[in-house]
Amino acid sequence: MIHLVLYAAQKEDSTMLLSAIRQRVAMGSAEELDCKIFLQPAEAAECLRTAGATAIGWDMSEEQSRLALISARDNCRGAYLLVVANADTSPLTFLNPTISPSSLVIRPLTPPEIERVAREMMEALQRNAASSEDYFTITSREQQQCIPYTDIYYFEARGRKLYARLRCDEIGFTGTLEQLEAELPKMFQRCHRSFIINTSKIERIQLSQNVIMLWDGLDVPLSRSYKKAMKERSNKYA
Repeated sequence: MIHLVLYAAQKEDSTMLLSAIRQRVAMGSAEELDCKIFLQPAEAAECLRTAGATAIGWDMSEEQSRLALISARDNCRGAYLLVVANADTSPLTFLNPTISPSSLVIRPLTPPEIERVAREMMEALQRNAASSEDYFTITSREQQQCIPYTDIYYFEARGRKLYARLRCDEIGFTGTLEQLEAELPKMFQRCHRSFIINTSKIERIQLSQNVIMLWDGLDVPLSRSYKKAMKERSNKYA
């Protein structure tokens, strides 16, 4: 369970952030999201002190909000902290060890920036939750490699081998996609007879072109037989 506490002086900011984070959770995480939204920093800080949080979104545009966060930060030091600030907010307000932000977004909030910070948050939470079961193991005659599932963009069947695609590399191994599909965690989904993708890496789905766009400029084909399942998995498509 991801426990998210959001404080923003402007309700629209909380709505935008929560929508993007919910979408990221739905697209690729096995976790459920519990979110509490506050319009007053003192109430949000009290929630952090009494209930804690896995992740925090905090508006740092006012001095009282900064002081409220400082008063509660020690109670949830390990929580991922996303800071929302105005363009004229001094970095000294939040770039200090007492607050220790994990990510930053500057107003005015735009869809690309909202998507960026939501993606960064979910990727960090996935990494922090990783255990030995969250690694894909490739065994060969020479060595055994353990790759975090969160680092894998997709699996491809090509020739007589399978390939795990990372950001700038791919690793070949033996097996079948059918066997792999049965063993992979929830975040992976078949999209083509030759591809299984990590749905948490989806940037957008272009249904008209039968293409799934992933992070970092990577893309994979989407076959007609898997379109319905992919539409149900994500409402972010074009």
